[in-house]
Amino acid sequence: MTGICIRPANADDAAGFPAIERSAAQAFLSVAGLEWIAGEAVMSAEQHRVHIDAGTVWLAETDGRNIGFVTAAIYEETLHIVELSVADGHQGRGVGRRLLEAAAEYARDNGLAALTLTTFRDLPFNETFYQKLGYRTLNETEMPKRLADILEAEIENGLPGNRRCAMRLML
Repeated sequence: MTGICIRPANADDAAGFPAIERSAAQAFLSVAGLEWIAGEAVMSAEQHRVHIDAGTVWLAETDGRNIGFVTAAIYEETLHIVELSVADGHQGRGVGRRLLEAAAEYARDNGLAALTLTTFRDLPFNETFYQKLGYRTLNETEMPKRLADILEAEIENGLPGNRRCAMRLML
């Protein structure tokens, strides 16, 4: 693999995002009780294009192949990570970290105060990964309503609430 390029995504890139997300989800096949996530529906290309039009999606590519992306949305003074996916075979090589760095740079350049996300609290490639990058897990008393609502919707859609958390990186 040659160098990895991180760049803003364009509308044409979105067509390949569902395949990247499905590939990334294969990591859940090795997680007891969460194997089913590997077969779940993913965001559509059209959903990604909405965020691309807003300028809040970045793509990782190497050797002419798209291998990862981060899709985000701005809420008040926060950039919320909607989806971070790195294709199977490219995980654990710093691609996700570099995508999140691009999102953080965008947030700083646009005067945003923080990045937020929701994730699994007990998986090394989720909460622990983000903690290493400076994200902090929020408790219920400090969690903005928007994040609490996202977690509630995730639970309603079948994710186990006792395994989910919200995190924030202050900029």
